[in-house]
Amino acid sequence: MFMHLEVFYYIFILVAHMRSYCCWSVNNFLMTGPKAYLIYSSSVAAGAQSGIEECKYQFAWDRWNCPERALQLSTHSSLRSANRETAFVHAISSAGVMYTLTRNCSLGDFDNCGCDDSRNGQRGGHGWLWGGCSDNVGFGEAISKQFVDALETGQDSRAAMNLHNNEAGRKAVKGTMQKTCKCHGVSGSCTTQTCWLQLPEFREVGNYLKEKYHRALKVDLLRGAGNSAASRGAVAETFSSISRKELVHLEDSPDYCLENHTLGLPGTEGRECLKKGKNLSKWEKRSCKRLCGECGLAVEERKAEMVSSCNCKFHWCCAVKCEQCRKTVTKYFCLKKGGQRGRNESAGSRRKNLRLRKKH
Repeated sequence: MFMHLEVFYYIFILVAHMRSYCCWSVNNFLMTGPKAYLIYSSSVAAGAQSGIEECKYQFAWDRWNCPERALQLSTHSSLRSANRETAFVHAISSAGVMYTLTRNCSLGDFDNCGCDDSRNGQRGGHGWLWGGCSDNVGFGEAISKQFVDALETGQDSRAAMNLHNNEAGRKAVKGTMQKTCKCHGVSGSCTTQTCWLQLPEFREVGNYLKEKYHRALKVDLLRGAGNSAASRGAVAETFSSISRKELVHLEDSPDYCLENHTLGLPGTEGRECLKKGKNLSKWEKRSCKRLCGECGLAVEERKAEMVSSCNCKFHWCCAVKCEQCRKTVTKYFCLKKGGQRGRNESAGSRRKNLRLRKKH
């Protein structure tokens, strides 16, 4: 399976940090064993990939749209910001790794892992018992924590923030688990039910964390706090008082409307936005206002021709032949108001000159 370069970067950083900084030696870590690493690493990579894709989906129509630069630097040693966007990157990455490990465990991909049947036979509530094959989130949580949290070796406020958001991502997976039940009884009377917990679609986890992103808490600590025992204690006390389900950040976000080469921000000029279309959410319908209008940019309408396969028919045996259909679609983009006026004025000047030539 093809993976983006940032996923390889993510795994490379994980390995490098484990070898350089982990409290275990390399041999001791591999003895837990090389199987643990070799087997789980592909799931970690797939989990990181799913986190990247979900981040891009959730922020597709936001001013900050989960750019490549942010994803490639999703480690504590390189991300220069400590804002709410950084918090989301850590949370969704951690959640993606845990989710994939848990799912692969339930699919039987690992020899040492299977269903979570620890509560089977116990009464869960009125009229139902725990049973069936619950997804083993405990396993996914433990292994993902071992991989992802190994990146954080400091004890300052930044490391505390990252670890907190890693944990919030794992809590999001557990918090969105869905109870599934099967009825038991004569003629389908459902006298009792057997229930188990299943992973939701990962989109549900992403939606959950996006809501947490909007309500992220700012922690008022100096970014470099933690250089002394007293400050480390203050940092630990502050973060321990905040629910592990909440995202936290230390800094305000920059103005994502504007291009900023220092921070690697592209700005919203040139971005596509949505105005019309079926099944658009309110957030999507307001994207032109958010990306263009509120950033001091104009909305330009462009017509484009799309070619797609259509009227496909199956021919015996064994081929499918399709026609090529063309459709004109309207797209909208953000651009500078002055630039738009300049183009309009130039077009007007060309028309005026053409009229003058015709008179002569």
